[in-house]
Amino acid sequence: MFKLQRLEITGFKSFADYTEIVFTGNGITAVVGPNGCGKSNVSDAISWVLGEQRAKSLRGGEMKDVVFAGTKNRKPGGMAEVVLHLVRDDSVDLGDENELEGIDEALGGIDEMAVDMDEIEGVDPDLETEVIEAVVDLESNGYGHHESEFEVESVMAAQVGSIQTIEKKIKTKRHWRPRSFALDFAPGEAVSVTRRLYMSGESEYQLNGKNCRLRDISDLFAGTGLSGSHYAIIEQGRIGQILSSKPADRRNLIEEAAGISKFRTRQRAAESRLESAKTNLGRISDIVSEIDKQVNSLRRQAAKTRRFKILQEEFRVLLRQLFAAEGKHLTELSARLEIDLAKAAEAEAGLHAELAVKEEASRDSTVTARKAEESLAELRKIHSVNALERDRAEREHIYKSEQVVNLNNRMEVLRGEIAASEQRLGLLATELERLQEEEQKESVEFNLADAALNEAEAIHSHEFESLRAVESAMELVRAELIQHTSAAERFDEIGRQLEINLDRLSQRASGLESEAKRAEQNFAEHEKQAAELARTLAAEEKKLNELNAEKDELMAVTNASLDALRSKEAGLESLNEEHSAKRHRLATLLELEDSRAVYTPQVQKLFAEQGSIGVRLAGVLADKLNVNENAETAVETLFGDYLQAVLVESLADAKRVSEWLKANNIGRTAMLILPSGGETRTATSSSGDTIGDSLGVSSEIAALLRDVFPREMSARLVDDLEISGAGDVLINHDGDLLLGGRLFVGGKQRLDGKNESLLAFKRELSGLEKTTKRLASEIETARTAAEKARRILADNESKMVDLQSLIIKVDRGVHGLQIQVRTAREEIERAERHRKVVADESGQTVSEITELRQKRDDALANKIAADQARAESTSALERIARQLTEARVILDASSAVLNEKRMVAATSGERRRSVQSALRRVENEGKEIESRLALQNLEISEADSKIKALHSSITEITDRIANADDEIVRENSELSGAINALAAARANSDAMSEQLAEINRRLGDARNERAEIEIRQAEAVTQLRNTAEHCQQELNIALSELVEQTVIDEDLELESARREADDLRQRLENFGAINMLALEELGESEERLLFLTTQRQDIVDSIAATEEALREIKQRSRERFRTAFDSINSNFIEFFHELFGGGRGEMTLLESDDILEAGIEVVAQPPGKRLQNIMLLSGGEKAMTAIALVMSIFKYRPSPFCLLDEVDAPLDDANVGRFVNKIADMSEKTQFIVITHNKRTMEAARALYGVTMQEAGVSKVVSVKFE
Repeated sequence: MFKLQRLEITGFKSFADYTEIVFTGNGITAVVGPNGCGKSNVSDAISWVLGEQRAKSLRGGEMKDVVFAGTKNRKPGGMAEVVLHLVRDDSVDLGDENELEGIDEALGGIDEMAVDMDEIEGVDPDLETEVIEAVVDLESNGYGHHESEFEVESVMAAQVGSIQTIEKKIKTKRHWRPRSFALDFAPGEAVSVTRRLYMSGESEYQLNGKNCRLRDISDLFAGTGLSGSHYAIIEQGRIGQILSSKPADRRNLIEEAAGISKFRTRQRAAESRLESAKTNLGRISDIVSEIDKQVNSLRRQAAKTRRFKILQEEFRVLLRQLFAAEGKHLTELSARLEIDLAKAAEAEAGLHAELAVKEEASRDSTVTARKAEESLAELRKIHSVNALERDRAEREHIYKSEQVVNLNNRMEVLRGEIAASEQRLGLLATELERLQEEEQKESVEFNLADAALNEAEAIHSHEFESLRAVESAMELVRAELIQHTSAAERFDEIGRQLEINLDRLSQRASGLESEAKRAEQNFAEHEKQAAELARTLAAEEKKLNELNAEKDELMAVTNASLDALRSKEAGLESLNEEHSAKRHRLATLLELEDSRAVYTPQVQKLFAEQGSIGVRLAGVLADKLNVNENAETAVETLFGDYLQAVLVESLADAKRVSEWLKANNIGRTAMLILPSGGETRTATSSSGDTIGDSLGVSSEIAALLRDVFPREMSARLVDDLEISGAGDVLINHDGDLLLGGRLFVGGKQRLDGKNESLLAFKRELSGLEKTTKRLASEIETARTAAEKARRILADNESKMVDLQSLIIKVDRGVHGLQIQVRTAREEIERAERHRKVVADESGQTVSEITELRQKRDDALANKIAADQARAESTSALERIARQLTEARVILDASSAVLNEKRMVAATSGERRRSVQSALRRVENEGKEIESRLALQNLEISEADSKIKALHSSITEITDRIANADDEIVRENSELSGAINALAAARANSDAMSEQLAEINRRLGDARNERAEIEIRQAEAVTQLRNTAEHCQQELNIALSELVEQTVIDEDLELESARREADDLRQRLENFGAINMLALEELGESEERLLFLTTQRQDIVDSIAATEEALREIKQRSRERFRTAFDSINSNFIEFFHELFGGGRGEMTLLESDDILEAGIEVVAQPPGKRLQNIMLLSGGEKAMTAIALVMSIFKYRPSPFCLLDEVDAPLDDANVGRFVNKIADMSEKTQFIVITHNKRTMEAARALYGVTMQEAGVSKVVSVKFE
């Protein structure tokens, strides 16, 4: 524990100047002064220097408010500084420090096993969080006590003249760093704690003048009431907040007193790491799963790629053979088809000549046959006309006369139209002559223009080819220039790189010399260190072996105690189970007995209504019996339902019961009247052989039963039924009955399930009552023995825990020394390897320098040659550029001439087409008019002929009739001759047609043969050209070159080879997409999969270690909290009673699954008042209750000092007296600094400090010490 010596304040709030407050010895120190003078700033200064991070708790809006803000006459301060000086007394407890060392080592080991998922996933941390300006060292400025994977802090900066808030989000790698300071100060050693805050925003913590972390200061004062909830510093208003705060917040005071706040910090760190590790495990498991899928896919792709390459090479070999064979075959086939085509054309020409001769003869025969047909048709027509002439003569005479008149009129009209048409023909002839002359003229001009156009196109084509040649030459020269330029630049870059490498190697050679000296020095140092560590390790291992031997002995004793305890607990548990089962069975039977559920319904109703009947029922007959178990069946067989006979005291009672049964129509039941004389007692069964001797009843009941049941009572109970006398009644244990030696009653009675064995029920009920009493006694004896064994085991386990803690500490030391020895040996080996590597690298560096100098000279020579070639190419390029410009000028001129000629030719052609169109129109019109004239003349001629014919017909009509018969005879003769001539002509024509058809068929065959040969030749040429193109595409080689280079296999069959090639091509196409880089990617992916699998196992190990650390932290925290709570609660009950002069006050834990999360409720009942809500207490009562709670905590865990800021303000004089007396009693162990306005509190102080403001806004301190 620490004692407060002095407090130094500079620039903090109203203490603008350096102020020192000295605290000497124990007792009470009072700080007094008027309102507003800055008394409470002393309390704030102490809270602030001990690490308070909430500006609101310091009565400010932000942390910069603690810096002196200036006054009317003073400028604002640039820094606030508070230094707290303490000294360690003799009450030193390092148990917590030893526990923390183990937990800190575990957390450090967990961080060493942590895996950086951002690095694994390839994420750039700078892309996620931007670091603004300078990175603040979180561990050094006191903000590093909250552990998370990436700590983000808001650093508040204040500048002179303006207030500026800067949010700096800083992303740092999580790492639990052990304390850099040893906190086990020796008794009497001085300790100083310093905190500074600059207006620039920088903050510093110092311990004994050295920079430290806030966590170091928190660990130093953890469990003393000065860190965390700091119950030793009670500011203004906080005394009331202790009671008004939430139950979960109120427990923080108990945790601080129990010393588990530092465990809480490490618990949060461990939970953060556990959550992070589980998240990382999920992420890396997903990555491993994805990469495993990727590796499997790449393996399939790699195998597929290998198969594809093998098949592709086989396909290329086959294609070379196939293309070479097909090219050779198609070339030979094309030559053969050329010869066959010439022969087919010659045969076809001969058949054409023969066909012409036969066609001429066929036409002649056809004409002859047609004339014969016409002659025959004419004769038949005339014959028909003559045959009908006789009948039409009269009608035809009249009709032909009218025809003559009409024809004369039509001829007149036609003669007028002919005259008009002849006039139009004359005009058209003149127009036609003119157009023919114009057409001849335009044709001549068009031919001249077309010839000029052809000449211009030839000139333009020649000029264009010339331009193309010049451009091709220029491209070749430009390519050479680019090649030479690239070579020159490449050689120049190689020279520069070689120069850089030479400089680097020279520096490296110089560094290797220094490195060789350091390697020798390191080797010697590590050898010396390894020897010292080996000696220390041997001593520690011997100590550890001794402790382990002692542990084994204690473990054997503990195991024996544990076995004994388990045996006794097992016996106790067995007895408890048996007792519970018997007790439940007894309760069930008693319930059945109370409700008479095992009796007949009549008996149940009687007992239920005995009050209304007005009689007292003494039970049933079975209640009075105490029958042996082996005789129960025999008794139940003999007595039957009479066992349920109701016992009454008198005949009058029996009659009254009978009347009630009749009145309620319930039925009949047996009643047995007890003998007068009071209660009867139950006797035990005797050893006689009659049933009466087996009933176990009193003599009074036995006499009664002998009177009522003489035969049943005299029946003998035997093992085997035998013939006996006439009056004997025998019964065996199974209930078989023999009456008079002749009537045998046997078998098994059918029961209704409710009263199967009334006597067995009674026997079981009595036995259970005795058994439960016996078991209860045995359980109490076993419980006492188990408690004794448990205490013995607890003592052994306590010794084992202490011994195990010592063994763990020594083992950790041994383990650490082993690691150090192993590390030292590794360092020796590494130093040896380092010396060798440095020597090898030095020799290699010299050879590399020589080699690089030669390469540099070669590169310089190559660059000079490349520059010369580039200059020559540049000159050639300029010359060809001039030639290209001239060729383009000439081409442009020829293009202009060509365009002009094209225009002239197009114009002339259009004029010629226009004249030809007009000429065709005139010619067509003339032909139309001539055709119409011919038709008109023909019509006139026909009309004239018709008129003459009509006159002749009219004149000859009579003669024709007369000569009709003669004409018919003559015509018949002519018809016969014509028919014969027609038949001969047709026969000749048919013969010629057959000959012509035969020649045409032969000609068609010849033509088809020639066409087929042409097609085959064209197909062969096309196939040869396609084969050449495919060969170029597939193999990138000309077919002719392939045929020359390839030796075709003799056993190669084209069709089989084509099918095989198609099959291979199809198989290649069926491969689908091929990843040609699969083999390379597979190796990389398998290496990454192995790395990630190792990292995942590291995470699993980290999770297990974290969970073990959490279990240890929570176990220790629960033990400490329970011990502290019970002690403080006892103290609180005592102090509450003392301060209030009575009443009741206590603390209770709210229900929770975990004691570490349970809230704390405070119950307060001042004397004379009912228990009520604590918030309904008066201000003074609340203050006294809170003071009692704080004093209770101080009694359990005394603080180095306690600061009370106007805590006594709500108290009256009587309560102030109690308060002052109590803190005066406690001041022997604790320094009390009290800020007060109360005179009685000032009177109790040994030293008095006055705070004044002689200058407005600036506090000063004056002191008075009372001897």
